[in-house]
Amino acid sequence: MANYYCKYCGAKYPNPIILKNNSCNNNPSKRHVLYEGSEKSQYTCKHCKNVNSSIALLTNNACSKSPTKKHEPAL
Repeated sequence: MANYYCKYCGAKYPNPIILKNNSCNNNPSKRHVLYEGSEKSQYTCKHCKNVNSSIALLTNNACSKSPTKKHEPAL
């Protein structure tokens, strides 16, 4: 069964509709946005190339090169 992740906070849901219907503290619009990449063993920030084994750990840390000041996972 596939998991669906928020690209701003890394929250994991079993259904993309449930993901989109919940709020996200890391997104300025306060809504989860579906991460369109596949599940991986490591996630890389598209701005600074920082690597983490969890999308949640990556997105919940500061990134000095990102316009939102948070890491964003590359696809």
